[in-house]
Amino acid sequence: MKDDLWRLTATRMRELVARREVSREELVRAHFARIEKVNSKLNAFVELREEQALAEAREADAHHSDRTDLPLDGIPISIKDHYDVQGTKHTEGLPAWADRRSESDEVAISRLRQAGAIILGKANQPDLQIRWNTVSHLYGATLNPRNPSLSPGGSSGADAAAVASGMAPLGLGLDYGGSIRVPSTFCEIYGLRPSAGRTPASKTLPPLDGPPTVDLMSCIGPMARCVEDLWMAYTVLAGQHWSDPATVPVPVSRSGSNGKRPRVARMLDQTGALVSSAVAAKLDETARILSDAGYEVVDAAIPNAKRAPELWAEIIGTELMQTGMPEFGHLLGESNRQHIEAMFGIYNLGSEVRNYIKAFIERRKVQREVAGWMEEHPLVLCPVAGMETPPLDFDHMLDREQTQRLFDQMRNIPWVNLLGLPGVALPNGMQLVARRFHEAQALEAAAAVQQVIGTATLAEP
Repeated sequence: MKDDLWRLTATRMRELVARREVSREELVRAHFARIEKVNSKLNAFVELREEQALAEAREADAHHSDRTDLPLDGIPISIKDHYDVQGTKHTEGLPAWADRRSESDEVAISRLRQAGAIILGKANQPDLQIRWNTVSHLYGATLNPRNPSLSPGGSSGADAAAVASGMAPLGLGLDYGGSIRVPSTFCEIYGLRPSAGRTPASKTLPPLDGPPTVDLMSCIGPMARCVEDLWMAYTVLAGQHWSDPATVPVPVSRSGSNGKRPRVARMLDQTGALVSSAVAAKLDETARILSDAGYEVVDAAIPNAKRAPELWAEIIGTELMQTGMPEFGHLLGESNRQHIEAMFGIYNLGSEVRNYIKAFIERRKVQREVAGWMEEHPLVLCPVAGMETPPLDFDHMLDREQTQRLFDQMRNIPWVNLLGLPGVALPNGMQLVARRFHEAQALEAAAAVQQVIGTATLAEP
């Protein structure tokens, strides 16, 4: 059994550790054995902390009685390259930064450690995280553990691949434009993008600060093979911290609906999304599951549904093309640079600051109107991507027309970021989106779906 500990959910691991049926060292050893077996096939982990992690596990085992209240006690975890973990590399996928190391942990990592988690190592990402795929100029491509010819998604695709294949029960990603939800969908696991302002982003290596959209649209969140594990990691990560001025002191609650099932808006292609018949069928199936669980499911769409994803692309794209690319574009690999220039070049508003300001004014209007609408439709059910998991090179060197089509397939993703809303990705490619700071409602609905579709299956690469 102990050779197969990697098959368990984090929740089950925690129970066994608490009862002393399994040691933390045994858990960590089982996961490193799994990594040794499958990581070379996937290229998910790019740096391991085997010696340090085993030492931390032994130290924790020696002080078992002092750790009974730690929610992640002994749980191994995968951490995206983007995060500062003391002593490990922080490359952002760039050869020019190949030797950068973090001198200290950032807040999210400190919270995970303080909760008892043990970091296995750092996972791959695309150059500077800006891609719905995981292709690094420094480390190469990560493959999908369900099918190595397919993309694992991005930008947190390596953490998703690690979770799906049993190399870690939890992964830590970041969602600025779908980077938790897309890899969760493509690797067929669960993923939570919390509300903007819910989890602190507090890097210790420069650049320490980003453009306005980082505060308004980006958020750190967990990926796992079951909803219970998302809950467990989310409650550890959430909470205000002075180092991230965008975080707000909103209490975290595990009670979302107070016994009453909220109305769910079933949204398919009203954003202008190109959605395949197979994905549409999964949406119908998920809607039926929620209806059977007592949710009122209605066909409806957010106000400004088609405009919202374009507005996200205009604001993000203008920041990238006007300030980001002139600073770091030369550091990117050719494929990553071409992808950014092709995708956001379409929506770049140019150097006239009034156009950028007008876009932010429009964003506030859309945010206000959607917030009012969600008082009557507290949850939205829609696909993440409009297509099933695509080939590994699905976004490689696309021309303008192909790039536009790809964006159109992904239109159900960025409106969530535009409005700073929380969303839970399901293994069947669907997502449940809630009002800001109502993660509990989305997670409760996801748990109702999990009752039928089950925890994510483990992939055997």
